[in-house]
Amino acid sequence: MHIKKNVFENIFKTIMDVKGKKMDNIKARLDLALFCNRKNIKLVVDGSQVAKPRASFVLEKNAQLLVYKWLKSLSFPDGHASNISRLVNIEECRLYGMKSHDCHVFMQTLIPLAFHDLLPKGI
Repeated sequence: MHIKKNVFENIFKTIMDVKGKKMDNIKARLDLALFCNRKNIKLVVDGSQVAKPRASFVLEKNAQLLVYKWLKSLSFPDGHASNISRLVNIEECRLYGMKSHDCHVFMQTLIPLAFHDLLPKGI
């Protein structure tokens, strides 16, 4: 169950572009250049600086806010999952205090609903 929580947190933090917590870093982009042929996410070298273009799987700020507001409005039947709306902080744009079962419910039921219209069709 804890592995699923770690997977959920890595996916969610990467899509929501959480600073310092996402798995989309320069080392990952270098690996992508080695193993994949994706020109739209390769690193851009400008002299001594390396720029990382925004990936298509990262949401814009207004789309992130929509997801957090949607999560704040959710309610579940008793016993299904904890009240996820209490775990959302819209001002800081963050989720906190999720238990492993909440992550399981989010992965199984909410990720397809939350990101269906916000992410490009190929993802």
